[in-house]
Amino acid sequence: MLNFVGIGSAFNTKLGNNNAFIKKEDELFLIDCGSTNFSRLVQFGLLKDVKKITVLQTHLHADHVGSLGDLVGYAFHVMEPKQEVKVTLLTPTALTADVKAILAKEGVPESQYTSVEIEGEYAAQDLLGITSIKPFVVQHVPHLKCFAYLMQIDGKTVYYSGDCNLVPEEILTGLLAGKIDVFYQDTSKVDVDGNVHLSLRKLTELIPNELRHKVVCMHLDEGFCREEAADLGFKVAEHV
Repeated sequence: MLNFVGIGSAFNTKLGNNNAFIKKEDELFLIDCGSTNFSRLVQFGLLKDVKKITVLQTHLHADHVGSLGDLVGYAFHVMEPKQEVKVTLLTPTALTADVKAILAKEGVPESQYTSVEIEGEYAAQDLLGITSIKPFVVQHVPHLKCFAYLMQIDGKTVYYSGDCNLVPEEILTGLLAGKIDVFYQDTSKVDVDGNVHLSLRKLTELIPNELRHKVVCMHLDEGFCREEAADLGFKVAEHV
């Protein structure tokens, strides 16, 4: 359903910052653009022949927004046709001003990208099979506004957690009722009080065995064991 440029947590540099994408022909959809993501997009050839890029932002930690300015600038100045806007940023209203401020401080003017605010459920048009995007406020760290998303992609209902240490009640209820087809969850091996991500232990407690095949673990920390998660019935994201 979604592909990944990187699947690692902020400090798991071996796996790259967690970054999901869909690419078809000359169009690219990204969720976040963290510190390592731009270089990996170039390295893996994912920007070749692309004419339209849409970036959906979850929050403003560096591993989720750190190379967004590089992407916007590269798309405008280097990618053909040059000096034309190719990037559209999708942000909940609570993030829009801060994303623009980050880009402005990096020398990226608003004339180099298009900004679209998400108010409630967003009805997407001509976006790689994505027809709706609904944001959910989630708990990650107290000093940042963070969002997860429920999306309709090619007729499937897809949940993407962003970074959070819980599952919103509406989302968990929907999964248990069979209303969610694919469930992407940031998952850590670390399991301590005040954890800012959902631990594999807590994920196991939340999701019954018969539904774990729908869950894809992502944003993996260094201690995460793929085999352990697979033995528990979960899938684990792969990067390109």
